[in-house]
Amino acid sequence: MILITPYAWSHRLTARPVPWLLLAAVYATALDLGFAALFWAGEGVAAIRIPQSIASWLLGRAAFDGGLATAMLGTLVYLALMWALAALYSRLSRIFPRLLRQPNRFGLAYGALMYGLVFHVGVPLLTAAGPASQRADWIAACVLAYMVLVGLPCAWASRWAAGRD
Repeated sequence: MILITPYAWSHRLTARPVPWLLLAAVYATALDLGFAALFWAGEGVAAIRIPQSIASWLLGRAAFDGGLATAMLGTLVYLALMWALAALYSRLSRIFPRLLRQPNRFGLAYGALMYGLVFHVGVPLLTAAGPASQRADWIAACVLAYMVLVGLPCAWASRWAAGRD
């Protein structure tokens, strides 16, 4: 059975990685968007603005006028990003098996690295959105959140998908 995955079809565990990587993506999406909503709620920002800001990567400022539709688009875009990050970790773990042997250590590092690459390189260069926020408290909170809420799930899902306990 061939399942659509964001990486090579020929992986010897083709049927196993998808559920674990998709679960990691859903988990990371829900927790990271929830984290951002809680952080910005203290500043009076409505929760719907968080996924709309992700939709703005594609739509620019118009995303904030789209209501629930653009919030759903932003959530789906972020879910796809999280799935890609989980798949990338899985791919890297086949090249560097040590990533599977030490998922906590490398998952935390991966999360921090991916935060920087996604929000300070990828989003500003490749999307309609402007540069990332430069607030020091927000950046520090995001790095920590990406380490724990994105990097660790990617590492552990990759480990479980590879059949390691």
